[in-house]
Amino acid sequence: MRARILRGAATGALALGLALGISPLAPTATADAAVGKRHEGQRVEQMTAKPLPSRGEKVMSTVRAQAGDPYSWGGTGPSRFDCSGLTQYVYKKATGKNLPRTSSAQAGATKRISRGDARPGDLVFFTGGGGVYHVAIYAGGNEVWHAPGSGKSVSKAKIWTGSIFFGRVR
Repeated sequence: MRARILRGAATGALALGLALGISPLAPTATADAAVGKRHEGQRVEQMTAKPLPSRGEKVMSTVRAQAGDPYSWGGTGPSRFDCSGLTQYVYKKATGKNLPRTSSAQAGATKRISRGDARPGDLVFFTGGGGVYHVAIYAGGNEVWHAPGSGKSVSKAKIWTGSIFFGRVR
């Protein structure tokens, strides 16, 4: 049965190659060889695959889409957020990863990285009084996306303190 399927696939590939004007004897007879050739009045174009977006690009695209959404204490989206609700929502939507609910729990769920190793999409944890009090998404260039607080909305801002550390979601 398997041999019949393979033979059928080979016959189909040979027929396709011949229809495109590709010699089955040519050592480089591929669909790429047909680029620019005409077949029955139609131009055969080479298909180029676009690279898939990186995790950081997906995270950044998702957080930018939340710009302007109002801050709401305890808000987890999709249209109102507090800081950890925003990071939790963005990571779930962009990557399928589940982050814990609070900023301090999210800090424990990431791998600590240096500022020099931080890339857009990594998390930035703000510390004071012995613990983490805020979390944001690193945008690069000393900026973050975050849900800043009551009466404000999701926005991009400069990092305002040196009491931070970076984390990468595993």
